Amino acid sequence: MHHPRSICDVRRLRLASLLLLGNRMLILTAGSLLLVSFFANDQHLMVFGSILVATSFVLIIAQWIVALHAGCPLCRTPVLAPMGCAKHRKAKWLLGSYKLRVALSIMFKERFRCPYCNELSAMEVRQKLITPRLRGSGMTTFSRLR
Repeated sequence: MHHPRSICDVRRLRLASLLLLGNRMLILTAGSLLLVSFFANDQHLMVFGSILVATSFVLIIAQWIVALHAGCPLCRTPVLAPMGCAKHRKAKWLLGSYKLRVALSIMFKERFRCPYCNELSAMEVRQKLITPRLRGSGMTTFSRLR
């Protein structure tokens, strides 16, 4: 299992997935609100639905910008941005979208499988083993104690 290189990468992935999921919910809400306002002939609902559509366009752009900098720790391909790359042959999708599956697994499972390299990645930064070197001796503290 692979781990992101820094806490900033983890935050970017979580923010991009949150924006993607929020945007999908907002588009569904705006579409249903516009449909109801059309059949009910209610102008106030239509204005509110149009505002939601404009907000969803702004969120699409914000999600795209954040997602361009949030990539897979192994292949460094942005997993939540629209890319023209070929997907792995075993990559799975949900409701016709690879990005939706990745976003849901980031938010609820705390790990995701990259659709491009098909490797599993955890949403936590790996703790590095740091052994301080003593000055001048070239030995670590562990080897000195042996």
